[in-house]
Amino acid sequence: MARWTFPAWLVAGAAVLALSGCSSDADQDARVFQDERLVCDHDFSSDEDKDTVERIGGLVTDDFVVKLTESTRLGVVALVEGDARKAFEELNGTYGVAVVAPLEDDGARTVSGLTQVRELVDDACDGSEPR
Repeated sequence: MARWTFPAWLVAGAAVLALSGCSSDADQDARVFQDERLVCDHDFSSDEDKDTVERIGGLVTDDFVVKLTESTRLGVVALVEGDARKAFEELNGTYGVAVVAPLEDDGARTVSGLTQVRELVDDACDGSEPR
């Protein structure tokens, strides 16, 4: 039977704490970030939104990659891989993107991404109908 010595116990405890800290970072990355001034009747066919979708679609930085953008009744929604918080800070501040969320990967990226965008919009608007 193995016997724990003080240093081994201390090292094991530190490893558990370090892994616990990583999980909170993962939870942070899984969050949806949205502009405080969201409205559910944004003109999703505006030229400004179309330009934003074209400018940020496929944007690659050191911290994130924009995988899907869609103009919606909330404004532009971006799904990203990487650091969603940093993506929101840059995309909202520079381009006025309304919502940023991590892309949920299930193998059918575009189809599931469009479904994810629709669900984000529905959740933010609490099921209200477009105006």
